[in-house]
Amino acid sequence: MTSAIGSTASSAASGASAAAKATFGSNFDTFLKILTTQLQHQDPTSPMDTTTFTTQLVQFSQVEQSIKQNSNLETLIQMQQNSQAANAVNYIGKTVEMTGDTVGLVNGQGTITYTLPQDASRVIVSVYNQDGQMVMHQDGETGQGDHVLTWNGYSDAGTHLQDGSYYVTVSAQDSAGAAIQTTSRVIGEVTKVDYAAGTVLLTVNGIQLPLAQLSTVRNSPISGT
Repeated sequence: MTSAIGSTASSAASGASAAAKATFGSNFDTFLKILTTQLQHQDPTSPMDTTTFTTQLVQFSQVEQSIKQNSNLETLIQMQQNSQAANAVNYIGKTVEMTGDTVGLVNGQGTITYTLPQDASRVIVSVYNQDGQMVMHQDGETGQGDHVLTWNGYSDAGTHLQDGSYYVTVSAQDSAGAAIQTTSRVIGEVTKVDYAAGTVLLTVNGIQLPLAQLSTVRNSPISGT
């Protein structure tokens, strides 16, 4: 797992450097051929001014140094990403808390976790599919604090939905009807670590979430309804 993640990061970094070096080498070879031809055919009694091609040589040297610096920077970034990816593997098998408003339906079961900063008069938990259609909604616990709602995977129409990732909203109101800000989270066991487009992804409850959304590593899940 770790080697596969590292090789992906390495390929991306080395590919960019190789392309830059190849372009520079081709351009520099062309410049030298033109310069050599000019020197061979110049008028001995009126030699060409060396200022221009000397300036160009200096410019090529500066470009070469910039490419080397970029290559070194890519190497440092690659090392940091590889280290981050390798460390992320240690989360496999652990229960983590991630920020996010999604729920993963795995084997017909999903866990929705939310937090209320104060008591509410009513809480409505709604689940939407990938097309933005609401497939399920129900009342949630209204007390201040953390709450866990276990979803059996059935829609409001009584259909057992396919496993996958669903979008969640939690709407809460106080006794005066004013909206209460809620916080949704994903809590579950990390089962897999991936690396894609420069981002380390943790698979939790069947859905992939960026490592940057990790907020807490827990000894056990929050218990709830």
